[in-house]
Amino acid sequence: MLFVGDSLTRESRVLTARALRAHGWTPTFRCWGSRRLDWGIAQVARARHLDQLPGVVVIALGTNDISWVDEATTARRVDALLDRLGPRRQVLWVDLHLTRSAWLDARAARFNAMLRDQARHRPNLTIVGWHRVAAAHRIRGWDGIHYGPSGYRLRAKVVSAAVDAVARSAR
Repeated sequence: MLFVGDSLTRESRVLTARALRAHGWTPTFRCWGSRRLDWGIAQVARARHLDQLPGVVVIALGTNDISWVDEATTARRVDALLDRLGPRRQVLWVDLHLTRSAWLDARAARFNAMLRDQARHRPNLTIVGWHRVAAAHRIRGWDGIHYGPSGYRLRAKVVSAAVDAVARSAR
């Protein structure tokens, strides 16, 4: 399993890896702070080139695109990333949960709606409903974006449960 993400993934990778390994997965993480979709496309291209693109890929990108990149470019990059992954592998995309401002929250909501629309047209794409769970548990970012320990623990649990659910349904 390949997990491609930004700082939210980086900060939760130890907990997420532990949860995934407990369920029999061997995750590889490619994550770094302030990463955007174009970087994610390059990571997937590199993994494909090295013949290291597994059957299950988790994407947790978009946070750094919604405030810096226009929506049309973001939509094209989401399409390009999903096209590069192809229809034969299971793709899980962790949706966005931000609490910085009404403006940023609205952009995250539009991004999440775009992901849900993509999932309607791509049967191999599952949206990990992190926003809904985080909101229900009142998880807030200390800076509006990055969570504290309890937020990262919950995120790891939500992601690993989603991976297990997709794997079970694919059998």
